[in-house]
Amino acid sequence: MKNTMIILAMTGLGLGLSACQSLPEQNENSFIGYKVESKTDRNAVLAYTLAGRQNQQRDESKLQRACQKELGAHKTYQLRILSINEVVNPAANQQDPYGRQLGQSRTSIGLSNTPELHSSENYATRQALDARPSTLRIVRYSCN
Repeated sequence: MKNTMIILAMTGLGLGLSACQSLPEQNENSFIGYKVESKTDRNAVLAYTLAGRQNQQRDESKLQRACQKELGAHKTYQLRILSINEVVNPAANQQDPYGRQLGQSRTSIGLSNTPELHSSENYATRQALDARPSTLRIVRYSCN
């Protein structure tokens, strides 16, 4: 009975400590999404990190949705771009453990493991799923 109580207390303590953990603060270059720089009742200044190809309509709808999340969903906000910066994607510079980088090119060579009879994973699939854009765009804008 005493051992059961100790195990139960340790489990409760572990769950309590894990519930109190907060997510680490991420800077604007380490994730895709937006960060609130300043906010009042009627307007906000946001920094949105965008990846991938530029598509004006899709980007505008992303910026509009971020404003609606922060200021209220029942209104269309006027967007004013303050700055656009392009930065290197830090996630794209991580070394692939399965291949070798050839100079400054994006080409890498690796040996493919021959898939087992019942395995569907292979090197090309893994590489395609790990594709990341080489640059990110940080759009600072205000909405009111």
